[in-house]
Amino acid sequence: MSAPAGTERPAARGNWVDWLERRINLTQLFSLITHFGLVYTPIDTSRPIREVLRELSQQKVPTYAQWPRVLGVLAGILFVVEVVTGSLLAFYYRPTPEEAYASTRTIVRDLPFGWFIHQVHAWGAWSLIVVVLVRVARLFWDGLYRAPRELLWLSGVALAVLVLKADFTGRLLAWDTHSYWTLVRGLEVVLAIPLVGPIVDFVIGGSIVNEDMLVRFYILHIMILPVAYIAFLYVTFGTQRRVGLGQPAGGGPGGTTTLRRHLYSLLILTVLAFGIMVSLSVLAPLPFHAQADPYTTVVGLGPPWYLLAPYAISEGTPIPGWVAGLVTFVVAIGVLLLPFWWRGGADEAAQRRARIGGIALLVVWAALSVLGWFVDRGAS
Repeated sequence: MSAPAGTERPAARGNWVDWLERRINLTQLFSLITHFGLVYTPIDTSRPIREVLRELSQQKVPTYAQWPRVLGVLAGILFVVEVVTGSLLAFYYRPTPEEAYASTRTIVRDLPFGWFIHQVHAWGAWSLIVVVLVRVARLFWDGLYRAPRELLWLSGVALAVLVLKADFTGRLLAWDTHSYWTLVRGLEVVLAIPLVGPIVDFVIGGSIVNEDMLVRFYILHIMILPVAYIAFLYVTFGTQRRVGLGQPAGGGPGGTTTLRRHLYSLLILTVLAFGIMVSLSVLAPLPFHAQADPYTTVVGLGPPWYLLAPYAISEGTPIPGWVAGLVTFVVAIGVLLLPFWWRGGADEAAQRRARIGGIALLVVWAALSVLGWFVDRGAS
């Protein structure tokens, strides 16, 4: 007897992919995933998933799992490490001033492997910051901010800003002495930045570090900033698929690979990155400081290292704080909009001038950061 109208016989054994594909566009879902570094080549979402995978297994595509192209993939892998470890920590963390430090201490002292997860998350954050910042420096050095890669530069700078914001919001969650007072000093700098300061003041609820700010930082850290990071990571790989991979300085062949080899490369990179995090966590664990006391000011602690330069201008010189904020704002906007105001051309001489300017800016910023580090140390 034939099946009643409107019904369908179960799919044959081993043919569940075809059964599922008649109900959902698997190729479209696969294409979405590939925008995060899985496959470089664009995919025709109107074709069946089996045909697409069969073609990808035989097609040669440019590889970006090698230096310096690997930095973008590492930014995605390290972010996954942060999401996994952060989610495990969130199961036991309580975002209140009374419980934040105690819950963190419980994680690192009493939970099985809690200290390990906490250390991997902390070292992963440092590694992610380094990778994203080095990637921005690489894009600048190789001139990969010029047309048609303006969007790639914007997304790269946005990722750098987001990981620094993630560090800034995450350091308060432990509610220890070091994180609390470095954040207080950092807020003095951030709130003095034109346009940015008033927006931050509205989002976090003022400049007083209290329970309300802790909750807002917690929401920013585990929800808003990760979602924004995923969005810009999607833009990054989507742009690369459209405009192609840029050649490093000096040119040279970029190499080709296949889907299978690329997956192997991603697996090796993931194991290597996780192995480095494990080694750092075991051999060089980051210290766990005493509980913060908002009523006892700790002398000798400045803002986070990425805010030391404007802090040096405001605290180490007679220049008012709003001037330091204005300098920070101008530098940040200038770096973000670099592809639109730099008209030096695409030849080697123009790129050399751009590199000299970038190195000069970096040297000045580093010198101010050293000065900012000594401001509070000298006071202690």
